[in-house]
Amino acid sequence: MSKSAALLLRLPGVLLCLIAVSGAARAAEPFARAEVATEGTLYVGQQIDIDVDVFVPNFFMSSPQFPLFNLPNAVVLLPDTGALNLAETQGTDSFAGIRRTYRVTAQAPGDFTLPAVAITFRYAAVPGQATEGSVAMPQVAFTVLPVPGGGQSGGQMAAASVTISQSTGSPAESVRVGDTLVRTILIEAQGLSAMAIPEPEFSAPEGVRIYRHDPKLEDRPGSRGVEPGATRTDTVTYRFDRPGHFTLPAVNVPWFDPQSGSTEEASVPAIVVVVQEAAAGEGIAPPAQEEPSARSPVDWRRLLPVAIAIVAVLLLGGFIAAGLPLLLARWRRRRVERQESEAAYFGRLRQACSTGDRKAAAIALDRWARRAGIRSVSNWLDAYGDADGREALDAFQAELFSSQQDTPHANLARLMTVLARARKKALERASPTDTRAGDLPELNAWLRPSTPTAEAVNPSELSSDVVPNRR
Repeated sequence: MSKSAALLLRLPGVLLCLIAVSGAARAAEPFARAEVATEGTLYVGQQIDIDVDVFVPNFFMSSPQFPLFNLPNAVVLLPDTGALNLAETQGTDSFAGIRRTYRVTAQAPGDFTLPAVAITFRYAAVPGQATEGSVAMPQVAFTVLPVPGGGQSGGQMAAASVTISQSTGSPAESVRVGDTLVRTILIEAQGLSAMAIPEPEFSAPEGVRIYRHDPKLEDRPGSRGVEPGATRTDTVTYRFDRPGHFTLPAVNVPWFDPQSGSTEEASVPAIVVVVQEAAAGEGIAPPAQEEPSARSPVDWRRLLPVAIAIVAVLLLGGFIAAGLPLLLARWRRRRVERQESEAAYFGRLRQACSTGDRKAAAIALDRWARRAGIRSVSNWLDAYGDADGREALDAFQAELFSSQQDTPHANLARLMTVLARARKKALERASPTDTRAGDLPELNAWLRPSTPTAEAVNPSELSSDVVPNRR
């Protein structure tokens, strides 16, 4: 047999293998399913559960992202009640699935279709490797009908079951004119959202005022085998303005049972209240005054500690009154001495240099020199400073009083540094016997009182070593 004939005989088997392989590849793709889980006829206001399943080959490597979507004339929720894990086998392929349940409440009758929104996830297309995946939500369609008799008695609601209960804040038998009675109505419904529970009707007879409070709505998510539910709590306060027998009407809540197709009614009975006249106000009797008894002897043993304490307080007050003015005067004197000390003037010079205001620095330098008893700062720097100090002072004076615009700016920080260094050296060498002749007076001159200086000093009033001779 020739080779070509053998190939022709093998061709059908090869084609069948390719078809099987391609079919398996198509089957091993993610897919989604959706169905309406709520059975029977669907009505407006009823909670409609829609199960959406997502399947992937092998297993998931991330949770599917089920998105919320808009549906006209309906409220769509995705309760956080957990996901249901699924498993399925198709031929030789194994699939892992996750189910989430959407809860749709139709606000009007009509036909509804879920949009084909994308559900994204990651899965193991090849074991050990993450693959990005996405499926479209199946477009499930359903029809919602109006509730029979929904326009009567304020509207009906479609629910699996409805119960109602009431309570009062105080006994209805002990009410007087002007008192109030609080009435609380609790409505519990299964298979319904809290916003779909209608407001109950309250009324009051003549002579009774009624005050409504804001309702409290609460949704309770369902669990496996348990219907989701909701509660509505309404509170009203009745005030009674006159005595008599009053009947607070019963509260009725009609509802429709989709399973039986019948209209039901939940109600609480009326409350009969007997209101009595307000009790006459009883005056407050003044306290009885005791008759004066015979004068008892004074117990001096008890009064002696009190008298000693009073005398001690008076003496202490006298000492404080006498010594306080002296203490205040001494404190003021010490404060003035600190403010007029050489160190305080040098601190003001340091502050002026830190601001960069050269005119203020020159005035502060002159005041400090006068307070310290220094007749010439230049000669003082020659005695206790160095060449750097004299150069910094000359540069400062040249800039302060130069008429030229291009005069280089003196470094006030540098000037302050050389002055502080020279002052430290002078303080270390100062002594009562230091009688250096000529330009430098005794270095401890700031320890004795000095002639007060003027608060405002013009540059023209500065000492001769601060103001250079102008040519």
